[in-house]
Amino acid sequence: MLALAREGAIDLILTKSISRFARNTVDLLETVRELKDLGVEVRFEKENISSTSADGELMLTLLASFAQAESEQISQNVKWRIGKGFEEGKANGFHLYGYTDSADGTDVQIIEEEAAVVRWIFAQYMKKTSCEKMAAQLIADGRVPHLADNKLPGEWVRHILKNPHYTGDLLLGRWSTPEGRPGRAVRNTGQLPQYLVENAIPAIIDRDTFTAVQTEIARRRELGARANWSIETVALTSKIKCVSCNCSFVRNVRNPKTQNSISTEHWICTERKKGRKTGCGTCEISDTALKGFIAQVLGIAAFDEEVFNERIDHIDVQGKDHYTFHYTDGTSSSHTWRPNLKKSSWTPARKAAWGELVRARWAEAKRLGLDNPRQAPTPPEALAKYRAVAKAEAERLRAERGER
Repeated sequence: MLALAREGAIDLILTKSISRFARNTVDLLETVRELKDLGVEVRFEKENISSTSADGELMLTLLASFAQAESEQISQNVKWRIGKGFEEGKANGFHLYGYTDSADGTDVQIIEEEAAVVRWIFAQYMKKTSCEKMAAQLIADGRVPHLADNKLPGEWVRHILKNPHYTGDLLLGRWSTPEGRPGRAVRNTGQLPQYLVENAIPAIIDRDTFTAVQTEIARRRELGARANWSIETVALTSKIKCVSCNCSFVRNVRNPKTQNSISTEHWICTERKKGRKTGCGTCEISDTALKGFIAQVLGIAAFDEEVFNERIDHIDVQGKDHYTFHYTDGTSSSHTWRPNLKKSSWTPARKAAWGELVRARWAEAKRLGLDNPRQAPTPPEALAKYRAVAKAEAERLRAERGER
């Protein structure tokens, strides 16, 4: 409605009462003022008020305050009634896939066709099938018609796996609505009481199976990307941790921009890669430099995956240069380090090739009568030779570090 009003498609808005137009005074006044500036009149039938009248805003402010207070009182009464129902073991409207609907969680019956899907999901998860793959299979088979319209079908499967109600126990009060935010339920993490009603409904999943699935969920969460069989992982995957953001570093591959260049790999904090503002202060770490540093800490000539997995549990990164190695034997060590690949990659052969390139630029500038060699075009032959030497030296250094 507001979008149409801003486009000039509405001249007059008729509403039954103030309480039906907005739930609080601030929203009401801001919206009415905006509409008034747009030349749109708002009439409230019950209160007999027009937003364009001389005393319209004053009356709206007073009456809206009363309407908001009345709405908040009704909300408190509803919450009290729901809370009392929870204490008596009654749900506030029971609706769950696999069961018939119920107003208070009583007389609930299993829908066998849907229950078979729930059992299949739990069984497939323990067979190391991903939630996304299960969702795709259900959509392809047409067993869950509404799942095809779900934007995140994998999340629907995860909610099934995490819901304790399938064991027959109702956990009442899992969600709550904060004050002043109607219709925006958030997970109840202790701000309000919760009530567990055992054997309240017929069980679809036995408790042992549900517990085993929750343990597997926690195990996969701890492993991170290593638990997802569809993701290509390497030795350092989920092993480098950002202390500030409480997340892992992820691999970022940069493809070459020129034909003679080679791709490079870096590790970056997940939150930073997602583009989120974070104060962790970490930076991108070259895969080559990081492996060389790890080899140095472990006292080996070159990075070795078997040695790394055998001796290191994970590495915590804090800021730009503080690294804490946590070993599989329970000990740890702290180190201060900053990668300096440019210095190590500037080998004598590369320096000599660069010198030839600079001299070729000077010769070209002299031939063209230019005082500044930077203004002269780089001779293609000299540039190609330098790039070839740089690539060969980079590959040689990678081979010396034991990298592919």
